[in-house]
Amino acid sequence: MSMTMDYTDQILKKIKELPPLPLVVQKLLAVMEDDNSSADDISQVLNSDQAMTSKVLKLVNSSFYGLSGKVTTVPRAIVILGVAAMRNLALGLGVTRVLAKTGTGELQEKFWDHSIAVAAASEVIARHTKKAEPEEAFVAGLLHDIGHLLLLMAVPDEFMNVMAMGPVNLVENERKNIGMAHTRAGQKLLKQWNLPTSLCDAVRFHHTPKVITGKDDPLISVVAMADLFAGVHGTVYERSLNDGDFRELVKVTGLNPQEVGEILTEMDSRIIETRLFLKLATGTETSTATVTTQDPKTIVMICTEALKAEWTKQVLGYFEHTLLPMKEFFIKAGDPGAADLIILDPESLSGDQLAKIAPILKNHHHHLVLFGQDEEGKVAQLLGGPLRSIPMAFSREDLETD
Repeated sequence: MSMTMDYTDQILKKIKELPPLPLVVQKLLAVMEDDNSSADDISQVLNSDQAMTSKVLKLVNSSFYGLSGKVTTVPRAIVILGVAAMRNLALGLGVTRVLAKTGTGELQEKFWDHSIAVAAASEVIARHTKKAEPEEAFVAGLLHDIGHLLLLMAVPDEFMNVMAMGPVNLVENERKNIGMAHTRAGQKLLKQWNLPTSLCDAVRFHHTPKVITGKDDPLISVVAMADLFAGVHGTVYERSLNDGDFRELVKVTGLNPQEVGEILTEMDSRIIETRLFLKLATGTETSTATVTTQDPKTIVMICTEALKAEWTKQVLGYFEHTLLPMKEFFIKAGDPGAADLIILDPESLSGDQLAKIAPILKNHHHHLVLFGQDEEGKVAQLLGGPLRSIPMAFSREDLETD
């Protein structure tokens, strides 16, 4: 038996050992699968568990929902929020209560920081694009990486070794070194808990380009986009999507690039409120992630593609950097301090255009980064050496200069 097969057996064993979801959540899911069930049936199930009822009402009356009047009964909460929202609320409370018992540590903190950011982003993106039901998107985002916790519990040393390899190609590194990626492990756990297929699929396929860039599974596409927004907003947890697939994902979700800055700003407050959600669900306070701050930079984007240019403009604005127009940069090109950073998109320029501006860019070589990879080395040849590359969905850390 190979080592990876042994690790897979340990993961499957851990799934079986995990406690089931709270009985009230199991009953709630069963009731909601019945087409003949009513709001009264849902209310009766929730009221059968006073602890769950208390948490639901506390959350409904918290800033997480921001309702104007106090809600004192479950039936009233169902009327105001709707059946689907109540299902997802109770499901989120129940699942996080189980997961909170998996332990604490640096990797657990990173997991929750990332899950909170993706949950917040999923809900905000769903509201902006109307491609998914916001409450379901929130729960899907919260659970999307549940397989990471599972791997950490089942094969801690091997999982920590994989995490140490960095965020690039994390899924493939998990498969190669452990035998099962977190996406597959998470799906198996959610299936054991009899959770809705939509959530199981979001967990399983949020890193699969053919699925997330298709039109058949909008919830998965929203969660995949939220995963990227979480990396832009804070720290990159995992990175598996190339720029071409990213652009397709923007189109599929119907995301308006002009709203990117607004979405990132809305994430700020929603992340705070999501921490409140977890505190009520688990009874413990989650640590607040530290977002790296930067001194304001003057940055020029040399690009003629509208989507890339608008995305960059929005993100740099959110980071409080100044975007210097290309024309103004080339007027000041003789000044070594014209820009703190130059982002070059060779894909959007012709060979003649690159050759024309190459002498100017050579003078700013140490401030220059590329969108994407210079796989054939043509840009390096023109500019006298290789350049650092950043993805289109870049983070603050990606903009750091030596």
